[in-house]
Amino acid sequence: MNLLALLFALAVVVWLVPLVKDGRLAGMLTLLLLTGTVFGPPFLAFDGPIQVSLDRMLWAFLIGLAAVQWRLGKLKLSPVNRVDVCLLVFVVYLFQRSRGGELSETLVDPTARWLFYIFMPITVYCVARVTPFRRSDLWWLLHALIGLGIYLSFTAVCEVKGWHAFVFPKHILNPEVWMFLGRGRGPLLNPAGNGFIIGVAMAAVAACFVGSDRRTKAIYAAIGVILLVGGYATLTRSCWLGVAGAVAIVGLVHSPRWVRVIGLAATVLLAGAMTMGLKEQLMAFKRDKALSAADAAKSIELRPLLATVAWEMFKDKPLTGHGYGQYFQRHDAYHTIRDYGLPLERVRSYSHHNVFLAFLVDSGLIGLGLFLVVIVTLAGYGWRMATDGSLPLDRRRVGLLTIGILACYFPNAMFHNMTIIPMVQIFLLGIGGVVVAVYENGFVKDEAEAKRALAPTDAIGHRGWMVR
Repeated sequence: MNLLALLFALAVVVWLVPLVKDGRLAGMLTLLLLTGTVFGPPFLAFDGPIQVSLDRMLWAFLIGLAAVQWRLGKLKLSPVNRVDVCLLVFVVYLFQRSRGGELSETLVDPTARWLFYIFMPITVYCVARVTPFRRSDLWWLLHALIGLGIYLSFTAVCEVKGWHAFVFPKHILNPEVWMFLGRGRGPLLNPAGNGFIIGVAMAAVAACFVGSDRRTKAIYAAIGVILLVGGYATLTRSCWLGVAGAVAIVGLVHSPRWVRVIGLAATVLLAGAMTMGLKEQLMAFKRDKALSAADAAKSIELRPLLATVAWEMFKDKPLTGHGYGQYFQRHDAYHTIRDYGLPLERVRSYSHHNVFLAFLVDSGLIGLGLFLVVIVTLAGYGWRMATDGSLPLDRRRVGLLTIGILACYFPNAMFHNMTIIPMVQIFLLGIGGVVVAVYENGFVKDEAEAKRALAPTDAIGHRGWMVR
């Protein structure tokens, strides 16, 4: 295996050397998203002081490529904005809050968690932030996300139906990793992460749907149905909400007001009817092969208990929190509180099930505030681009993609600690960097567009259109 890995690495180096000088950062970023999802550490990893996998090697190459192109003068640093400052303070602050404590009492080294789930996504954001994006880069990114979503949906359905011959990679079916087995957990081995990326693909479909011709809309609609089925196959309620939300938010922007009102009313009525009539079935249906229906219902009952423990921990250290990744070192005493009349000891072995409570407990109001500023600012950028009718269609599609992804992220973040699921933060912040780059700088011209721009006007007075 070591010899095979060495030969593979040498072959990769030979092919990647030409890319160092002329490589396209946008294409490498798209490749990182695809590789990290399908061929991450569960597929192939080399253990050592730091676990090395294909996606992490590709991440290192992406950072090196950006550094070389900046040194060659091909990249220009943009003026620092609010998101940049917040993420810089955020990454330094969480590193400081990850230090200290007794390492033997943690499930995962807090500094290692910071490295892979905070530092890596923010560096991907930084690269995307300075990458000059072309319209063709956006087309490839959107359709790569859609293709990834179709693959994940097909795989999820095959997992649930037991069609194991069609499941790839095979580590998805590894019975030794028993958690979530039997659901559409995908190559990330987590149905919430799998469902979120399917939701990202749905946001890309919705963005491409707007402005397309009738035949192309029919194709995107068919793809949307596939993604809806794949999202359902995760058997995760928050994923259902997220995938539906990615479509609904785009419809909210581009539908007439009367359609929005009727749609909102119908959604409320349908949700109420389902809650009253199907409450027991939704609360307690069997999902994992190793999880009974009673256990599935229990997972919902435990969330208020976790929130209560988080609230008590927050009250003790509201500003700075108890330390990033150090929840299991600090939470023990809070399970004996009897003021609420709740059996808090039942969640002693469980960790956070909410992104916002996780940041609040681990890093206090400072950490949560920084994270929320980033999310709200990205949402504002996306909303402005999506609703500004004077902008070119491609820039509006970037805005639609942004708000669709955030609409998918929010319900999942309310019921899962999405920050520790592989690739989720890289998708969120990597595409966030694309959003900021396009919002501030627009698109750059590729060679074909540059030729059209320089071409003389014809008899009608047309010429190449500006990219902005």
